[in-house]
Amino acid sequence: MTVVGTSVDPVARLQKFRDKYDLQFPFASDEDRAIGEAYGTLKGDLSSSHERDTVLIGKDGTILLAYQRVKAKGHAADVLRETRRLREEGRI
Repeated sequence: MTVVGTSVDPVARLQKFRDKYDLQFPFASDEDRAIGEAYGTLKGDLSSSHERDTVLIGKDGTILLAYQRVKAKGHAADVLRETRRLREEGRI
């Protein structure tokens, strides 16, 4: 499984965020909003949004799980639990 964070923020801002929280996965800048458009996670106008969504995408590109407007507390544990369930079911 690969984790990639995306944001409409520029690369320099994403690097600062990743470093501040010592995150160990890559980030992709979606300044042209193509990723967000493809997965339906864009919100508001063309400015950066602080709302967060999590999308678990299967190897074939289909969305297996989608969480909208997540709160950080406990969210990673929820996603990990659901990811393990999907793995046990043979879906990922």
